[in-house]
Amino acid sequence: MSIDFLRKLSNADAIASNEQAVRDVMLEELRPYADEVDCDGLGSIIFKKEGDANGPKIMLCAHIDEVGFMVRSVSDMGQVMLITVGGVKPLAQFMQRVRITTSEGKKIHGIIQSTYDDGKATNVYVDLGVTTAQEVFDMGIEVGDMVTYTTEFETFENEDIYCGKAFDDRLGCYIMGEVLKRLKDENHPNTVYMVGTSSEEVGIRGAKTAAYKVNPDVVFPIDVACFNNEFVRNHTNKRQIGKGMMITNFDRTLAPNRKMIQIIKDAAKKLNIPVQLDMFNAGGTDGGEAHKINEGKPTAVSCIPVRYGHCAFSLVNKKDVENAIEIFVEIIKNFDNKTYQTTTDFIGGK
Repeated sequence: MSIDFLRKLSNADAIASNEQAVRDVMLEELRPYADEVDCDGLGSIIFKKEGDANGPKIMLCAHIDEVGFMVRSVSDMGQVMLITVGGVKPLAQFMQRVRITTSEGKKIHGIIQSTYDDGKATNVYVDLGVTTAQEVFDMGIEVGDMVTYTTEFETFENEDIYCGKAFDDRLGCYIMGEVLKRLKDENHPNTVYMVGTSSEEVGIRGAKTAAYKVNPDVVFPIDVACFNNEFVRNHTNKRQIGKGMMITNFDRTLAPNRKMIQIIKDAAKKLNIPVQLDMFNAGGTDGGEAHKINEGKPTAVSCIPVRYGHCAFSLVNKKDVENAIEIFVEIIKNFDNKTYQTTTDFIGGK
């Protein structure tokens, strides 16, 4: 694993439609491994890799935005009032270090604080230690500026555990990138598109526009998920770190293609890699929009288990990340036109 690549992805600041920092990291790292690089109109970045035959078009996607905040107003007392961008956990909006990114690219650090109101965070603001609005404006801060956590990527004492911000979904971006690197030395019969999608956290937007632009035959979104109670480690928790990548059998936005699910399971079995089989009624991923493009695209979602998603910090086990890379390389190496036909053969013998 290129831990420096993951560190740069995690440390980059990028809320919906303000994602240049992540695009820059991906361009620097991955441009040498792609045959073409392009973007759609929302800013989703697309890396294309040609195969050895006229096989199907495979799209792997992971979103480049993170949950965070924007400056909404500034009080007379110098409090920088915020609006959330994406589903930030309520308790993550109290007493955490954050940074404001100005239009000039300056990073201004402060403390986020809120009013606790019946389980919700209200009156969310950044305290910069000032006492007037003019002091805030003199720093170059304006309404609309991005606010993100200051968390720096690190490895824990247990060297398999990584901690950082924005693992949702920089882990997916990292996995795509490492798969793309591996394809340099692997033969595969298809054309692969690695897509970093824009604005997933505010309504799965970039996946729709990027999928229209690419028009793939099949789609493999990669995201992350966490369980809501870390005291539960039984059969009801299929999002345990260190237990393998999750294959999502159902979510609010997608009932996945069953043949695609089986393709992921078969690749994991061939490699003797554990996976977790998950489903949920709330939330969704890029697959929720990508699968509806044009005539419909066979789609199956995989998620990396993390702890404490949509917060200032998340934890991941690097083995789950490494195994996911192995699984997707295996799938791409063997995904030919015959395999594609099985995903759309709904009447038999077609």
